[in-house]
Amino acid sequence: MTSARTVVSERSATQPGLPRVLALDAARGIAVLGMFAVHTGPPEQVFGSGWLSVFAGRSAALFAVLAGVSLTLMSGGRTPRTGRAGRRDLVRIAARAVLIAALGLALAQLHSGIGIMIILTYYGLYFLLALPLVRLGARALTVLAAGWAIAGPIASFLIREHLDQSTAGGHPSADMLTSWSGLGEAATMLMFTGAYPAITWMPFVLAGMALGRWGIRELRALPLLGIGALLALIGYGGSWLLQHPFGGRAHLVDLLTGLGVTDIDPAVIIDLAGLGTVGTNSWWWLTIDNAHSGTPFEIFGSVGVAFLVIGALTAVLPAARIPLYPLICAGSCALSLYIAQVVAVAVLVPLDADTPPAGAIHGPSWQLLALLVIGSLVLATLWRSMFRRGPAEWLLHRVTMGITDALVPADPR
Repeated sequence: MTSARTVVSERSATQPGLPRVLALDAARGIAVLGMFAVHTGPPEQVFGSGWLSVFAGRSAALFAVLAGVSLTLMSGGRTPRTGRAGRRDLVRIAARAVLIAALGLALAQLHSGIGIMIILTYYGLYFLLALPLVRLGARALTVLAAGWAIAGPIASFLIREHLDQSTAGGHPSADMLTSWSGLGEAATMLMFTGAYPAITWMPFVLAGMALGRWGIRELRALPLLGIGALLALIGYGGSWLLQHPFGGRAHLVDLLTGLGVTDIDPAVIIDLAGLGTVGTNSWWWLTIDNAHSGTPFEIFGSVGVAFLVIGALTAVLPAARIPLYPLICAGSCALSLYIAQVVAVAVLVPLDADTPPAGAIHGPSWQLLALLVIGSLVLATLWRSMFRRGPAEWLLHRVTMGITDALVPADPR
């Protein structure tokens, strides 16, 4: 079995930009393990004042930013490919999008308790929506990401005022695909009212695409850290200013009090993590920065945190390659681990069993989280010592390349 030191050193010697690619894998590892924490950690730690709350919203946002970076790496890096190669890239991305979305729908059918928080179906939609933008340059993507981060939440607010939001925060089900009305409901959920609505989540993907087009393999850590800190300050600092000195929080407290909220402190409700959207009964809701609120301030802040994470990992690699190797392996097998997490939770925390079987874990807990995190790191490290890709990643690559070769054959030259 090849040691971690040998694997990393040999690859670094042959690929000058690899430390930055390894930083992306490590960041992806943090994202997927952070999502484990949100899905399976003690709720009072995730959605209260516990330290796991740092992962709420930000892990999924980091996952989406890295998806954008992956799109640019798949389509040429700094310079998007054109001609036959460019068409092959588009077909490959579209095939990947459809397969991932279908996988998300399948996983949502399991009784895992995290069905509404499965991001893969939305993830596939983001890829499809990004197809017309794949050939844009870095500046255009940067402007588009910033503009969408502001306009998207405002458009969502205006559109959702006229929509039925009874299914807000939900996830499409396979049953919706059997009728036109169901398809419309699923589309509305994916675009506007679901847990990760595309109208407010595409800025994360676009920010990642811009980062990739600027040249992730050559990008220095210090500028990325500076940009990340500035975006986080704009997001979280701007929200604080509007919520406190400018009175936004007081307006929302008065609103909730006027609606008859008396059994719960209105301030507690304001601070709760969202389910993908905010209320449409006051524009002041767009000034909060809570996890999964889909406001401009949450988007800017979460993109800033994502850039800080990627920048910090870029700075410490290659010096910390060996201690970070399990995290890098987890990131390179992120899809496989994500699938394993949903299946494991469905087995260990059966929601539909009157009498849970022996060995079942009674809901989210430190025990379940530790089992998933430690198990993922160990299994990913062992797998990557023998194989280049995770099992799901390998299968997805083979199928998408097969579809691409069938639809747009490679240039024989």
